[in-house]
Amino acid sequence: MGLVLSFILLQRPNKFSLKAAIIDQIGENYPSDSEMAREFNETLTNILEQAGFSVTYHKRETVTVNFFKELAKYDYGIISLRAHYAKRSSETEVDIFTSEEYSEGLYAYVSEGHYTWEQDKSYFAITPDFIKNLDGSFPKSIIIAMGCWSLKSGYEEMADAFIQKGATVYIGWTEEVDIGHSDNETVRLLRMLLEEKKSIADAVSNVAPDWTFPPESHMKFYPQTDIVGNLKVSDLIADAKDSSNLQGMIASFKLAPALCITFIVFKRKNF
Repeated sequence: MGLVLSFILLQRPNKFSLKAAIIDQIGENYPSDSEMAREFNETLTNILEQAGFSVTYHKRETVTVNFFKELAKYDYGIISLRAHYAKRSSETEVDIFTSEEYSEGLYAYVSEGHYTWEQDKSYFAITPDFIKNLDGSFPKSIIIAMGCWSLKSGYEEMADAFIQKGATVYIGWTEEVDIGHSDNETVRLLRMLLEEKKSIADAVSNVAPDWTFPPESHMKFYPQTDIVGNLKVSDLIADAKDSSNLQGMIASFKLAPALCITFIVFKRKNF
């Protein structure tokens, strides 16, 4: 038992977390408003808390470049990115808008993003390389990207960056999407995943497409594999709870780890 406990303590497993984040880069700003932002936040928080998650809401003003620098250290199991995405005009990449106004030369791995309705300002946008170079990881995380083109066909580099950092799945929209539609369907998606216990593929396929801006925008997930598609969040939650129970059991054996580590070192000297 002592040897097993020591081995577990020395490992750092990629464990799903029962912490969730709502990152509201859009907030009350156009095309949203205060009522839409409040209703979305309260509804999604309630769904997540009922499923056993502790929820942190990050309001618009806090969603800066430095905020994203620390994101992979927060150990979030579910991240809802209520954020605008910028589609590059000459490249097959999309970047995530921050709320921080752009200034030349401050940060690495960022781009300059403009809104069509706010031409006199520009903002820092987070690139796929920025995500790849973060300290930390997204341990089996579920990333829900709510912005336009967040998972456009042929523009999967941002999704792949999150997967490379440990996320299980990245869910987003193929084309432009209305903010109200994205809010409503994200709520429906979480209900299907957490309350109805549908698989990733089943839940995503039941999300309504948006025809507001042709061509119609569909929600899809990445990577498109059977393993990911058949996954149920309820299984991840069960694994997280089992892991927590195991860690609690290990903690009760406070003396065993030190004794066993000493024993292992001693044995190695005899080889």
